[in-house]
Amino acid sequence: MMSLINQAKSQVRTDKLVKFFFDNGRLLLQLGLALIVVAIIFVGFVSWQKANREKFSSILHQSLIYQQNGELDKAKENLKKIVDSDSAPEGIKSLASLRYGAFLLEEGKKDEAAKIYLDVNDCRSCDDYVRELAGLLAVRTFLSDETQKPDLAEHIERVENKSRILRYHIAEQRAFFELQKNNLEKSYQIFEMIAKAPESAQTLKTRAEDGMKIVISKGFQPKE
Repeated sequence: MMSLINQAKSQVRTDKLVKFFFDNGRLLLQLGLALIVVAIIFVGFVSWQKANREKFSSILHQSLIYQQNGELDKAKENLKKIVDSDSAPEGIKSLASLRYGAFLLEEGKKDEAAKIYLDVNDCRSCDDYVRELAGLLAVRTFLSDETQKPDLAEHIERVENKSRILRYHIAEQRAFFELQKNNLEKSYQIFEMIAKAPESAQTLKTRAEDGMKIVISKGFQPKE
């Protein structure tokens, strides 16, 4: 008897399952086709990403070969292709941008170079060190320009505040800028902050301590 009951229950479940597929067959077919399309698109996108990465990696590598061979115009042209591309992977584009910026600096195009560096510094998906290095290079480029912006100190501080790895290197640039402007107290405070920061590198601490001595030599009297 129990066996007959179990068989009956099993048959009911089977009938319900058959009825479900029969009633929803069209919907299930559409869902299956949609999943297949999504899978095809995903595989295609991954393949495109790989091919795109290989393409721009090859261009970047070729630019390095051109540069080593002294063919600087060709090297710069290859780098520009990457920098100007909307489809170049961010990691490759950021590295190309740093090298392209160096070419622009050699040509005296400081504004263009600074813009390139700031673009990398604003890249959220780029490697943290590369992004912060670009910020440091942008700051140094600004400071090397004879026609400095009136709000340059604030601009440097914004780049500094976005940084973690190279924060104190950027702060050092700001300290020297304030020293150049004869803002002795501000310069001393920045150097002191670098010298006392536990995470600041020893070489930076030493330079900051020397910076504090320079500020004092110019007549500043630190508060006890």
